Parts: sequence; structure tokens; C-alpha cells
Amino acid sequence: MSNYSGVMRQHGKTFFWATWFLEKKTAGHLYAIYAFCRRIDDLIDNAPAGDGFYEDFYSIANAWEKDKFSGAFDEFKGMKKSILPREAIIREFLKGQASDIAYNQPKNIDELLVYCYQVAGAVGLMICDVIGIKDHQLKYFAIDLGVAMQLTNICRDIREDAEIERIYLPKNMINLPLEKFKNPSNSDARKIDSTRNLLLSYADGYYESGKKGIMHLPPKTARAVMIAAKLYQAIGGKITSNKIPYQSSRVYLNKAEKILITIKVLLQWKKKKSIDNHNKDLHRPLAALPDAHIE
Repeated sequence: MSNYSGVMRQHGKTFFWATWFLEKKTAGHLYAIYAFCRRIDDLIDNAPAGDGFYEDFYSIANAWEKDKFSGAFDEFKGMKKSILPREAIIREFLKGQASDIAYNQPKNIDELLVYCYQVAGAVGLMICDVIGIKDHQLKYFAIDLGVAMQLTNICRDIREDAEIERIYLPKNMINLPLEKFKNPSNSDARKIDSTRNLLLSYADGYYESGKKGIMHLPPKTARAVMIAAKLYQAIGGKITSNKIPYQSSRVYLNKAEKILITIKVLLQWKKKKSIDNHNKDLHRPLAALPDAHIE
């Protein structure tokens, strides 16, 4: 299988940092998933407006119907069939990406959570597939961790998303026109920051749930995923604790911050024996989606 580590090293520095703690084979599988997802994301974000420019994306989205898999899923070549990400999960990921083509601001938090499941919770499920996780409870927590990370992305990228004509903050939480996000008054900026902070508190709830499952992954995988989770959550914490305006430059953790968080994870590491119960209320908006907690 090809080595896609360079894609993550360039575009996903937080994730790449955490993969240093993985076994080589597992890291290779995660690099492949990241490279696939990044390729799809770039096809959507870098195309000019107009459906005609999304031909490459649609060829991938329709690969099953046309039975043309060559080129569509090259990143997964070399993986054993038994650990390939499932078709239903990849389809949900592609649906989420397609929704950005005919983009509409989410009406409410439920719509936003469905989107977060599709573009990031589904990635967590792909990872479960390639590392052989079968336990339904662990998949619930994987979904939650993906949702949490996507909420962090959304809260970190408000200004950048507005520049490409997208607002992901739910309309019933903040109903301002796009132009107000690009050129806000002081009052508008405070409202946007306040809404962002509320979404980051939602993210924290999903992070705390996601962490409950991490402790039951294979040891090296668990440590790497916990480090990634803590680093990503810390980005949101840095935004709120430093009261960083959404119009500021993209927030990152510096190397010292990453090292400190990593050391804390390694020193505090303690594997749990029993799996905690999952809070199914977290998946109420996701009831129709694969592997969601609906019982």
C-alpha cells in the first residue's frame, strides 16, 4: 500500500503529530483514509462555482453505480477486503461533501450535527473499520469524537468559510446575512463570537463522550487517538480562554503546547476495564444514519 503520510504531514499537522505513537501498519491505514478524505474535500473546496467543475467529485460519488472504481478509491488499494471502509459509511461521507456544493446554512443544531456526522463522524467509523473495531459501543464513541472535531473546525474557520460563501453556525442560533460575517459591526462580531463559544461547549460534550471509547482501543492506537482528541479540544479551549475574535488568524497550537498536552496524556494514561454506557441523546439527530445509537 502506498505511503500517504506526506498528505497528513502537510494538511493535518495535529493528526500527524499523534500518529507518531501508532504502529507503522496502523499509521499507514490512517494516512490512507486521511489522504482519501482530503482529496475529496479539496475537490469541493477548490473548484470554482458551478456544477460543471465538480465532475471529478461526481465520478467518485457515482463509482458504485458506474462500477468504475479505478481512481475513485486508489488510497485504499492494498488494504485487505476485511478491513476496507464500508460502502455505507463512504456514501455518507460523500453526501456530506456533496451538501457543500449546493450549500445551505444549517437551520438548527440538529442539521449541523448530521453534517458533522457525515464529514467527520463517518471518518471515525472508517478508522474503526480499518483497525478492526466491531463493538457497537465503541463506534458510538467514534462518531462523537468525529462530531466534536468537526465542530472545532467550524468554530475555528468561521472567517475563512465566510470568504467562500459558507456559514455553518445554525440559523436559529444566529440569523445574520453572509455580508455581516465578512464585514461585521462590533455588535455582530460579539454575537458571532458568542455563538461560536456555545458551539464549542457542544463540542466539549461530544469530546468527553468520545474519550470514553478511546480507552478501549488497542494500546498504541488508544494513546495516539487520545493525544489527537486532547490537542483538538485544546484548540477550542485556546479560542475561548483567550477570547480570540473569530476574525483573527486561524488558531493553532504551538509546539510547546503540543508537547505539554502529549506528556500529560502519557503520564495520566490508565486503561479502563469496562466500557461506559453511551448517552444515546447525543445521537438523537443522527437516528437515520449508520452505526448511530438509536436503541
